[in-house]
Amino acid sequence: MIWVNEGRDQEARAILELAGIDSDKYRIWHHNSIYVHAINEETEESVIVEKATLEVVKSPGALAGDPGHKNNISSSL
Repeated sequence: MIWVNEGRDQEARAILELAGIDSDKYRIWHHNSIYVHAINEETEESVIVEKATLEVVKSPGALAGDPGHKNNISSSL
């Protein structure tokens, strides 16, 4: 079982809300100084929000530092 500090959980939920995500539908999976990672258990959708910009990251590959995986940068079509 993953234990989350209640204060940190509230902070993570506030970050999701500021990013435009309904935090009631998501379970906080991981929360660090850079990202909040949450999972919708009904749809199994995973969402990662960058705390500094409140930007929703589409791919966990962005965690490796590759900005090409963020949703605001389009790759060549």
